Amino acid sequence: MTTTTVILDNRVDTRNIVNTVRHLKGVIDVKLQKGADFEHIYGLPYTQEEQMESICMAEEDIRNGRVYSAKEIRSMFPKT
Repeated sequence: MTTTTVILDNRVDTRNIVNTVRHLKGVIDVKLQKGADFEHIYGLPYTQEEQMESICMAEEDIRNGRVYSAKEIRSMFPKT
């Protein structure tokens, strides 16, 4: 199963969009949540400013040689 998040402008008719998505092939369930109700995961950038700051920090890490291989990252997070 795959979960998709769609962010809609406040000015659009969300009810029509939700009804349309419900009729798409393969859609099991559609839930509508307000932005304030969304669960925010600590450490993930949500606003454009946070995303740009995260990119700048990553670029700085690369310039300073603070990078990890995919193998090293996988070893940090053991399979559950």
